[in-house]
Amino acid sequence: WAMEPIGEAQREQARVHIREHALGEAARIERLSRIREFVLGAQDGLLVPLGVVTGMAAANPGKAAILVAGLAEAVAGSIAMGGGSYLASEAEEGLYVAEIQDESREIEAEPEREIAELALILEEEGLERAAAEQVAQGLSANPNVFLRTKVQKELGLSPDAGGDAGGDALVVGATYLGAAIIPLWPYFLFAVHVALPVSIACTLVALFVLGVIKGSVARQRLLFAGLQVLLIGGVSAGVGWVIGHVVTKIVG
Repeated sequence: WAMEPIGEAQREQARVHIREHALGEAARIERLSRIREFVLGAQDGLLVPLGVVTGMAAANPGKAAILVAGLAEAVAGSIAMGGGSYLASEAEEGLYVAEIQDESREIEAEPEREIAELALILEEEGLERAAAEQVAQGLSANPNVFLRTKVQKELGLSPDAGGDAGGDALVVGATYLGAAIIPLWPYFLFAVHVALPVSIACTLVALFVLGVIKGSVARQRLLFAGLQVLLIGGVSAGVGWVIGHVVTKIVG
């Protein structure tokens, strides 16, 4: 198996593409991946306080009690979501590091076996046996390149896997707290019987917009994505209202 050497013109074109496109694309995709934390924090920050204040409004304990319950949930939920995101991201990063270190030790201990493993993986992906063995042998000449390739092909991990746990937590927590303002603010300004429909309406609109944003980033149908999140919000408000009424009748 052999191929023609890559000419200088092609190499220069590749350099330009990597410099102007590929590296920028990787950074762009990494930024867009933060949409997961944003959507997670914003959706829960809208849904959970909405369910709490709607249920409380149905029970009608008074505006002060509704606001206390809503604010307490918003702050506690923000801390819980941010902390949970941090712990999950930190554990994931630790797992990635441990797996990569294990693979590095295996390469040091059994280099020939690891080369053979990579060759078999490449062969299963479609390369001819001779080509697969040649590629594996060539990659093994550079320990760093060989490790990165093994991590990608055998473990299914990116060698650069693992994000910013603190940044993820900050995005989730802050977004949750910010989103929680939407179902809560009407209760600061209006009587409960007016604040309730205003809160539900504003939250449902915000959920639809959030779904559209998610759909735009994920390249989904915008109307479908918006209605999908809107439906979840409607169910949350309905459940909160029903629970408030039922509990009030049982207890009262």
